[in-house]
Amino acid sequence: MADLLDGISKRDVNLFLKDIEQIARVSFGINNSFGKNDKKMDDYLDAYKKLINLFNKKYEGLLLKMRKTLDEVKLSVFLRKEKVVKDVFVNAASKISGLKSIGSNTLGAADIAEAGAFSAEIERIKGKAYISYHDPNAGASTVLLGYNNKQKMVEMYYNLKNIITKQEPEFKLLAFYALKDGFKKDIDVFSEGARFGFYDFVTETGKKEWLDKFNPRFGE
Repeated sequence: MADLLDGISKRDVNLFLKDIEQIARVSFGINNSFGKNDKKMDDYLDAYKKLINLFNKKYEGLLLKMRKTLDEVKLSVFLRKEKVVKDVFVNAASKISGLKSIGSNTLGAADIAEAGAFSAEIERIKGKAYISYHDPNAGASTVLLGYNNKQKMVEMYYNLKNIITKQEPEFKLLAFYALKDGFKKDIDVFSEGARFGFYDFVTETGKKEWLDKFNPRFGE
């Protein structure tokens, strides 16, 4: 079955996976330290911003933005060149294997098996899209998209585990936009991220905490 990333080099996809894993790991470490009032937090945040900027320069199809509140530091992910949510569905998300349903305001509004209702629901997509997939082996997955008025581009509200898992639609969508128009291979995001440390997440307990805490969604 054809899939969104079929026309993209597997080597490039694997490189992007390594880079996004570093971003995710460091993001968790920063957020975890922020909550503990780490004395080095100002230095961490400055270095974190530089890492994000490096990633953004390497992959011009994406835009990562740090969000800091009184309690936490999270990461927003934007599709830099996309201004219309429906276009993201039609040009990319609809081409990911396992597509099951689409919703303009809620999950599962129209199933792909119901051609008329499915087409009508696509036409209703404006500021948001709830896209569901099903894989016989991996199970159910969802991609949530929304137009961000401040950034004036489409944002993907992600599950952290899914953007670092190659089989997941969320990872495929990000990899597609990161790689489809080329990227700057000479920029080394992986090594820059490795300087941070924050390797405690590799334990099972740490990894569970990492995945449970760092999952931005609509409205967060």
